[in-house]
Amino acid sequence: MRSYYLIVVWLTCSLAVSARAQAVLTGQVLDAETRAPLPGAHVLVDSTTYGTITNAAGLFTLRLMAGHYSLLVRFVGYEPAHYSIALKAGDTLFVPVLLHPTRFELEGIQVTALRPDLRPTAQLQEAAVREANPRDAGELLRALPGLAAVRRGPLGLDPVIRGLRETEVGVYLDGSRLFPAGPARMDSPMSHFDPTIIQSMEVVKGPYALTWGAGNLSAIRVETRGLRTLAPGRMQGRLHAGYDTNLNAFENGLQLGYRQGTLGLLVQTAWRQGADYRAGDGSRIPAHFRSREVRLKLGYLPHPDTRLVIAAGYQAQRDLDYPGLILNADFFDAYTFSATFHRTFRRRLMRSLYVQAYYNAVDHGMDNDDKPTARPDPNRMPPFALDVQINSGIDVVGGRLALKLAPGFADELEIGADAYHTYRNATRWIRRRDTGRLLFEDLVWPRARITDVGLFTRWTHSPAPHWQVAATVRLDLVAARADTASTFFLENVATDLTAHEANLSGALTVSWLPHPRWSVAFGVGSAVRTADATERYADRLPSSKAQMSAEFVGDPTLRPERSTQADLWLETAHPGWSLSLNLFARRLDHYITIAPTNLPKRLPLSPPVVFRYVNGTATFYGGELTLALRLHPALTLTTTGSYLWGRDETRNEPAFGVAPPRVDLSLRYEPSARFFAEATWHRVARQNRVAVSRGETPTDGYATIDLKAGVRLFQSGRLQLGVQNLTDVAYADHLNAINPFTGSRILEPGRVFFLELTLAF
Repeated sequence: MRSYYLIVVWLTCSLAVSARAQAVLTGQVLDAETRAPLPGAHVLVDSTTYGTITNAAGLFTLRLMAGHYSLLVRFVGYEPAHYSIALKAGDTLFVPVLLHPTRFELEGIQVTALRPDLRPTAQLQEAAVREANPRDAGELLRALPGLAAVRRGPLGLDPVIRGLRETEVGVYLDGSRLFPAGPARMDSPMSHFDPTIIQSMEVVKGPYALTWGAGNLSAIRVETRGLRTLAPGRMQGRLHAGYDTNLNAFENGLQLGYRQGTLGLLVQTAWRQGADYRAGDGSRIPAHFRSREVRLKLGYLPHPDTRLVIAAGYQAQRDLDYPGLILNADFFDAYTFSATFHRTFRRRLMRSLYVQAYYNAVDHGMDNDDKPTARPDPNRMPPFALDVQINSGIDVVGGRLALKLAPGFADELEIGADAYHTYRNATRWIRRRDTGRLLFEDLVWPRARITDVGLFTRWTHSPAPHWQVAATVRLDLVAARADTASTFFLENVATDLTAHEANLSGALTVSWLPHPRWSVAFGVGSAVRTADATERYADRLPSSKAQMSAEFVGDPTLRPERSTQADLWLETAHPGWSLSLNLFARRLDHYITIAPTNLPKRLPLSPPVVFRYVNGTATFYGGELTLALRLHPALTLTTTGSYLWGRDETRNEPAFGVAPPRVDLSLRYEPSARFFAEATWHRVARQNRVAVSRGETPTDGYATIDLKAGVRLFQSGRLQLGVQNLTDVAYADHLNAINPFTGSRILEPGRVFFLELTLAF
């Protein structure tokens, strides 16, 4: 008991001394040309874990111990700013920060993993992602610990975050919610925008992005270039060109921007194509594709605090091979439209107002050309060649209204509402290829509609120095229905094709800075995801949630899936090294899993057992570790590791699609901002814990080496070259799809040399 009292006295004295030795640093981050506030700018104190994000008025506050500090301020589209400050005990210092727009042409992609409190982690690893050589936006995620992607073909890599996949991961492009059009997820939400148009990407690894939209068990938010960073009165542009050997892939991008007075215009185009590639064992993997894209942004900016932006985009993809599926893609046509109004207010109760309305649609055609089923085979039933076609589409209408306030009882209060409505329709035709006779026609998606209207509020407050608490509550009202269904579905699955839900989600996060070099963040959240159209209304259709081509039926009465997760983030930063440790535990109630049925299969070529989507329970545990050591002012050694464990309690087996343990070791030499060279060793363990009932098979471990280097060409160009899989290893990512005709998992490319050139004009 005496020791207990001594500890209490020591803590009390320490806190009192700390309070007396404390200083307050405040400031406002503004555009250097327009003096407009920059909300969401990152304010970091070098060699410490102190950091924050500016509010809607561009304001920030940091409570620091007395001493000398180096302040780093960053915002996407602007040059970073460094400030040296000296604080005395009891001081309150205000620092005005002016950020200058970056050169349009030489920006890279900034990817940030957000903590549970939605603040940026100190371990951003921006260089590793900014200098990546992705052919698909989903490939970017493979560079970050805890993130992965499923490969079914050359494009459309499907994001996976700590074992969460598909609609468990909310994806947003400039605020618009994206959904795929393919019933078997040939496309992912990230496959319908080119990597060259991405300016920034934020990733939330748990149920904390509740103000972004509905059903976010985890979330990804992608932003393209804004208009306010354009220099007034002159044309700006960027031209990007690249080539990858082995893949025979060309990639090109062009961006043009102009701003005059209150109007701004941005045009972005991209085109790329690829061919079959060779795996490390010499086998040929089908990977043909062609992609073309154009995007426009027109903005009205009458005042630095006000902007109205109208955006539109179109992407056409043609002739895509999908070795991991029973069909190939004939075409994708993707359309996006949005109108966004944003207004910030200075020194008022109201901080900002955000209003957005959007519409996006994807039309999609599939066929079995060049698949084994398109050729006659006397040893199968039916022996004649088949002609299979599926046309599908999705239309999404949505919007968001958010108001940020500065009431006296909280640092910031955000209240708002959002909504989306999806309409899906898909029809399948199967004919004899030799005679053209129609064998049957059926509905894949029976004109399915899902509507979600959500209300949310987020409260952020600092109750004491070095502490911050944030609480979020969200209510979603969901309605789902299908216009019709087959006689088989109505007789064997359900007759009522409608559902109504009221889903309550919430999150609480606490951040503590016990020392200038240490940071602790704890979060607990519970988010609800409604079942998607495939899980509700699939009528004997292959599933992307299994490694087999069996037929699956949906269930309109599925209960919504609830993810309850706890996170602990520990970070420390020092002049010569830094460390980040992230641990989490998750329970999925009403987890949407599968169970075998006695229902008859639809197609003769399908496996004999038909499965059904059912509710169950699953648990996941894991974490990520990042350690960076500065061996020399120009030499940095970085190690990252990730581990994930998951179990499907209902099926009494490991959860499906759990990535194996992984370690990355990189050595980077960067003597100046004009040149860098980096070598990275990737080591992935064998995965033996597999979901046998879903056809999942073990994968061997592997190790690969990547090399890359880049040089700045004067002030208007950048050249980057490198080699991926230097030792030409034959390997497959454990999450990759299995070829339904050979039973083998899709191999990744063998050795690939790449060259990229970016020029300004």
